[in-house]
Amino acid sequence: MTKSYKFDVVIVGLGPAGSTLAYFLRNSGLNIAGIDMVDEDGLWGKPCGDAIGKHHFEETGLPYPEGKELSQKVDGIDIISPKKDIVLRVNGEGFVINRNQYGRKLVKEAEKSGISIFLKTRVTNPKIQENKLVGVNAIMPNGENAIFEGNIIVDATGNGGLLRRLLPKEWPPNEPLNPLDTNIAYREIRELNYEVEEPSYLRIYLDQEISPGGYWWYFPEGKDKANIGLGVQGGMNYPAPNTIFKTRLEQIDLVKNYTSVINASGSKVPTRRPANTLVWNNFIGIGDNGYTVNPVHGGGMGYAFASSYYASQTIVEAFQNKDFSAKSLWGANLKYMKAIGKRQAGLDIFRIFLQRLSNDDIQYGLKHGIMKAQDAYETSVTGELSANMGVLEKATLALKMLGRPSLLSKLVIVADYMKKAQKAYDIYPQSPLELNDWVSYITSLYKDYKAKLGI
Repeated sequence: MTKSYKFDVVIVGLGPAGSTLAYFLRNSGLNIAGIDMVDEDGLWGKPCGDAIGKHHFEETGLPYPEGKELSQKVDGIDIISPKKDIVLRVNGEGFVINRNQYGRKLVKEAEKSGISIFLKTRVTNPKIQENKLVGVNAIMPNGENAIFEGNIIVDATGNGGLLRRLLPKEWPPNEPLNPLDTNIAYREIRELNYEVEEPSYLRIYLDQEISPGGYWWYFPEGKDKANIGLGVQGGMNYPAPNTIFKTRLEQIDLVKNYTSVINASGSKVPTRRPANTLVWNNFIGIGDNGYTVNPVHGGGMGYAFASSYYASQTIVEAFQNKDFSAKSLWGANLKYMKAIGKRQAGLDIFRIFLQRLSNDDIQYGLKHGIMKAQDAYETSVTGELSANMGVLEKATLALKMLGRPSLLSKLVIVADYMKKAQKAYDIYPQSPLELNDWVSYITSLYKDYKAKLGI
C-alpha cells in the first residue's frame, strides 16, 4: 500500500540549502514538507572544512551559531606558499561551525513553526505526470512506499541532484556536471597532542604536489582540535584524496601529531559557475544541486544560504500569484544570478587559470606580491581581478612579473574574461524563453577563453 501526502511545497534534502529554506519559510503560512534520508545525527553530514564567513549570516538573516553550534570564531585566513615561507594573511570574521548542531537547530525551528519533517525517509525519484513534475516517490522508515505531492518540488540533495538528474533530458535543469568542474575532498577532524597557535586563523596551503588542482587546509577547532583535509580536481585521474592524505599529509608535523580521529569522510564538490537555471515548471534546485559553490575555495554553505534565501522569496510570490511555472519562478534565477551568480562566474574563470599553475608559478606570485591580502579578499568577494585596471596598474604588474612573462600575458586574459563572464550574467535572460540563446553565448565565451589559455 502506498501512502499519499499533499503539500504546497516539498523540500527534498535538509542540508545547508534545504534546512535554511525550511527556516526561511517557517512563517509563510504554507503547508511544507522537509524530507531527508538521515536521522537527526546525520543532518548536514556532508564533510567539508566547516568554515563560513560572518557576512553570509548577515546577508540572509540567519542566526549566528552559538553554544555547541560554534566550534571556533575566525578572525581570518592565512594563505601559505608551496615552500611554506610566505604567508598571505586575509583578515575577516567568520565561524567554524558544528554542522550537525546548527542544522538541527534550523530544522527544529522549522518544525516548531508547523513544517512537517520526515527523517529516515528516502526519496527515490520524481513523480512526473503529463510532462509535469507533481511530486516525489519515497520509502518511509517502516519500509512503506509513499508519494509526496506538491505545487513546488525543491531539490536540495547536493551535487548528485537526485531529482534534477532524473528529470526529462530536454528540461533545462537536467544539466550534467563535468568532472573537471569538481573537487574531490577528504577530511579528518583530529584531536591533537599539541596546542594550536592562533586558533582563530584558518590556514590554506597551496601545494600542487599535495593537492593538485586544489589546496589542503588546516582549520583549528579550539586549542587542541583541527579539521584537516584536502581537495583535488576531479576528472584528472589524480590519486584519491584519502590516499594522498595518508601518504603525503601524514608526513607533515601539524597533521601527524595527533591522539585520535574524531571523524573522517569525503565528498565531491561542484566548483564552477551556477547551473544555467535553478528553476523550471514546479521545480527549484538550490545549494550544491544548483552548483552554487565558490569555485575557487569550494565553500558551499554561504552560497547555499543565498540560493535558499532567494528561493524562499520566489516561492511566497508564486503562491500569491497561484502560478508555479518556470516563468513565475524565474525570480529566483534573476535574484541569485545578479547578486551571487555573476561573482561566481568571475571566480570560475579565475579557478580555471589557477588550476594550471605550477608550484613555481604560485611561489613566484606570492613572493613578488602579485596578489596582496586585500586583493585576495576583494577577488573572492567581487569575482573581479585587480589586474584588469588602468595602464599604471598593468605596468606595475608587468615589472613584478619580469621573471614570468608568459604568466603576465595569461593574467591579462584572465582578468579580461572575468569581466566578460560577469557582464554575461548582467544580461542573464529575463524569462525562460531567452535561456537557450544565453546558454549558447556563455558556452561560446568559455570555449574562447580556454582556447586563449591553450587548454
